[in-house]
Amino acid sequence: MTSRYLPLCALLMLAGCGQGTTPGGDGVAEATACPEANADGVVEIAPGLTALITRNGYGRAAVAGDYADVHTTLWLFDEDAEGGRGTEIWASGGQQPFQFQLDAGQVIKGWDLGVACMLIGETRELRIAPELGYGARGKPPVPPNATLLFEIELVKLENPSEADSG
Repeated sequence: MTSRYLPLCALLMLAGCGQGTTPGGDGVAEATACPEANADGVVEIAPGLTALITRNGYGRAAVAGDYADVHTTLWLFDEDAEGGRGTEIWASGGQQPFQFQLDAGQVIKGWDLGVACMLIGETRELRIAPELGYGARGKPPVPPNATLLFEIELVKLENPSEADSG
């Protein structure tokens, strides 16, 4: 009798761990691995990319292809500044969210990797090394080889196939 409940328990454990799903080739969702936060709320996403979860979210995790609406602020990372927040470069203002399609090359690689697995309502700080940001060329007013610090709040998540069907 216990074995009947194992698949349900496994599914609940995956959902509780912030696991996302992506559509498989046959249209069936398959699990994707979302890195776990440590006890301090820090997630090591990739070399040169860490996230600090400052507010937990709810629902399913963001996956490639989703349209993500975010509020964001960008600072140049400065290890000597409080919280690493050096010069503020840009903020969305909290009024109109910034929308982009995840993993479609519309934003820097650090965003595509760092917003994946976020939950609606979640806020995280992404610390992005230059190679996952604007690199050696920079993008004024971001100087060349700058490490970036973004605060990102995921306010809305939409899967394009769900939007087309409804």
